[in-house]
Order: sequence, then structure tokens, then C-alpha cells
Amino acid sequence: MRRCRLPILAIVLGISLGTSGAAWGQTPAEQQSYQQRMQQLFRQLDRNSDQRLQRQEVQGQPYLERHFERLDSRRRGYLTPTDLMPAQTPRGERATRFFSQADRNGDGRIDRREAEAYSWLLRHFGKADRNGDGSVDRQELQGLAEQRRQHSAPAQP
Repeated sequence: MRRCRLPILAIVLGISLGTSGAAWGQTPAEQQSYQQRMQQLFRQLDRNSDQRLQRQEVQGQPYLERHFERLDSRRRGYLTPTDLMPAQTPRGERATRFFSQADRNGDGRIDRREAEAYSWLLRHFGKADRNGDGSVDRQELQGLAEQRRQHSAPAQP
């Protein structure tokens, strides 16, 4: 039996499933790259190539083992590539959900310690914290996301 060790799987799935708002700050190119990586991971885990991940195929993948039932929301007994993709929700709703999840103490701000759970936010924390108070509020986070979208948009002639 071939066991596939994919250490980034838990991180990738955690971002896509637990914090679909993390995609809020992604550029279209980053989203496309993410989806390609997810397809590759799915193919590696799908040992019998039936486009379904049975419970035995996710053995050795702690995140999938723990969250199999939640991911299999239709109770089919298997997961499809669609089950592993982030939910498509309106940008504002995803942003609100992401901020609420990241703001663990509920004070309306994300401090550096709270940001540690989100690599993208942690990498850009200094840029997001525009007023230099050591935390990021909703407006600062939205400003950072807007800035990234503007920089990733194709140049207009």
C-alpha cells in the first residue's frame, strides 16, 4: 500500500476549508495556482483514479481523517475534488468570515500573534498595519487586499 506524505496538505486544506476568506487576499494568478496544486494533491491521494477519495485513501492525512465527515457534506462516503475547493461566496461575506475567524479574541483587531495562523497575512502584516499600532483592523485589511488586486490587475493601455 502506497502512503503519500504531503505535509502541505493540511495547510492548504486548512486555508481552503477552514478559512475560505484567506482566498480573499489572493490574486487571480494565486487562486489559479492554488487550484492546480489542489488538483495535483487530489490525484496523488486518489490511488485508484476514480475521482473519489474513499476513507482508506485519506489514511495518513490527519486533516482529512479528522474532517472527512464535514467535508463529505452530502454523506456519500467519499470526497470529490469539489469537496476540497473553497466555497464560492461573495467577497464581502468571505472577508467578514475571515476577519471574524482571525480575530480570535474578538476585539475587532488582528494582532501579530493572531496573524501567525495565516501565512499570507503574517507576510504582509507590516504593510497592512498602516497606522503602526501593532494590529490590523477591517479597513486596513481591506485596504491591503484592494492594493494587491490593483497590482495584480492587467495594465490598461
